[in-house]
Amino acid sequence: MLSSTFVTIWGLSSMFLSLFAVSKIRRNSNECEFIWWWAFPIGAFVWEDVFVLGLLHAGMAGLALYLGRPEIWIVFFLIFWLIRSVGETLYFFLQQFIQPRHHPHYIDSHFVVIRKLFGNISEQKCFIIMQVTMQSITVLSAIGLVLIFFSN
Repeated sequence: MLSSTFVTIWGLSSMFLSLFAVSKIRRNSNECEFIWWWAFPIGAFVWEDVFVLGLLHAGMAGLALYLGRPEIWIVFFLIFWLIRSVGETLYFFLQQFIQPRHHPHYIDSHFVVIRKLFGNISEQKCFIIMQVTMQSITVLSAIGLVLIFFSN
């Protein structure tokens, strides 16, 4: 069985990393810093991923603890990796085959809220935050379905 101590440490560490990522994103507003070599366990490749996914992992840990079932965190974690890996697979697939290489839409004006939080960051950083946010929403939706399915 998974201990609540591990889940608590995971959740607090994830929250700390998310908060720390805000300063890292603000300091380097133009280029993404790849950090996959140490951030891969939470599914992060750049600081923008750490910001969103740190919040997600903290929330998943908090939910498992709130439900009094730290072992369900494993289910959440597996659902996360299912969604994250599918999303990254699709991303790399599209990057490999789409020609010419450019963003599919010019929606820069829709990133006002993101830029209020992080400063005048690049369009690439905004797209990464949005991509990971949408994957997190998918993870939370799948978790909700699992909880509803097993609540009886």
